[in-house]
Amino acid sequence: MARPKLIVIDIDGTLIDSKTKLSPKVIDTIHRVTDDGALVTLATGRMVSASQIYIDELKIDLPTIALNGAFVGWVGDSREPIYHEPVSFESSRAILRAAWDIDATLIFVCCDRAFGRNISDLTAPALETWIVNISPLDDIDLIDGIEPTAILVAGEKSRVMTVKDATLSFGFEDITHYFFPSIRYYPMHYFEVRARGTDKGKGLAMLAEYLGISREEILAIGDYINDVPMAEIAGRFATPSNAHPEALTVADYISPFSNDENAVADILEKLYFDKS
Repeated sequence: MARPKLIVIDIDGTLIDSKTKLSPKVIDTIHRVTDDGALVTLATGRMVSASQIYIDELKIDLPTIALNGAFVGWVGDSREPIYHEPVSFESSRAILRAAWDIDATLIFVCCDRAFGRNISDLTAPALETWIVNISPLDDIDLIDGIEPTAILVAGEKSRVMTVKDATLSFGFEDITHYFFPSIRYYPMHYFEVRARGTDKGKGLAMLAEYLGISREEILAIGDYINDVPMAEIAGRFATPSNAHPEALTVADYISPFSNDENAVADILEKLYFDKS
């Protein structure tokens, strides 16, 4: 198979190690790929700003697939996204009201702006890698008329479930939602809401269309459930050895190495540089 023209890499659990660092070997390998003419960018659940340290280290100048695919941007200095699919005002306001007086952290994200309520000693360190420069959300009117890219509720399981159950009771058909435990900060749980149909696969499809690159010319690399939709869009999908079973099931190549062992460098050596 021909070398991929576009390589899209998940950040947490894939690109960076368990200490959130980029290894020199991974940096060097990605630079070799881009020097050879391939396009490389990131696909993440983070805001773009929360990914900027890695964008800069890797010298990436392509738009980032951010917030699990609900936002793709920015383009150059224009500060315009390629793609942005927010939650409707009606749905988001109802969810905010349901979460407002619950003793859990509430995060409202619009593109690369974030507002937060009830951020605690428990949730602050867990959120700092995803969401940055959070403005206080003390008055719901501060975000009047703004449609969010994502709403995130974090905290103790039963409190987060209260918000989830209230959200489901509304019967909104324009949202997608995820309830999951924190891997690094268990037993903390998260409840994430985005517009229906948004995921990393949709974000990748929109980026590929913008760049004029076909499915067969894409290599996607990821480790978790939210990376699986990229496998449906990319010609090839690869994972580190530490990937979630659902990601391993759909992978075309599974590295024998974990994210702590430079799995991305191995994947690029095998699927980009190896001509055999």
